[in-house]
Amino acid sequence: MTAIITNIARAPRVATAPLVPGRSIHLIDIENLCGESRPTRNQVEVARQRYMEVGLCQLGDHVIVASSRGNWMNSAYGWPGARYLAKDGKDGADLCLAEVMSTEGLTQRYARAVVASGDGGLAPFVSELAAKGMDTVVVSQSSRLSRLMRMAAHKCILLTPELEDIA
Repeated sequence: MTAIITNIARAPRVATAPLVPGRSIHLIDIENLCGESRPTRNQVEVARQRYMEVGLCQLGDHVIVASSRGNWMNSAYGWPGARYLAKDGKDGADLCLAEVMSTEGLTQRYARAVVASGDGGLAPFVSELAAKGMDTVVVSQSSRLSRLMRMAAHKCILLTPELEDIA
């Protein structure tokens, strides 16, 4: 079961023409999505399954999974076929995803950015993508969704029940 929140305060997105119309990029902070600083392979698999049940990921979409270096192997085995980024330290996964959002020209390559994290530190980057005309969606657990992320995206999808409760 999921809940959808539409951000009615944000103006409608400006129409742009990405190079690949309809294609999405999925930016996954696996530790935040799992609700664990050291997620197991099984927890990553459950998080992936729940994420896929939302129905946003389509054939041809690009998925990036970010974690700390110590969680890289569980991320790779639990979420096969993605691009993996890893960085240790405070907010390492967030820093990886923020760099992708700010340096890889996503608005020219994708129609939608789906960010699986509720961390408020990513809110300015999500807001910037939205301001450039990209459709933005945040997928998070309700207990992990910051108010800043809630306001930055066009739409928020809450995974319920919490992943920790079913893993």
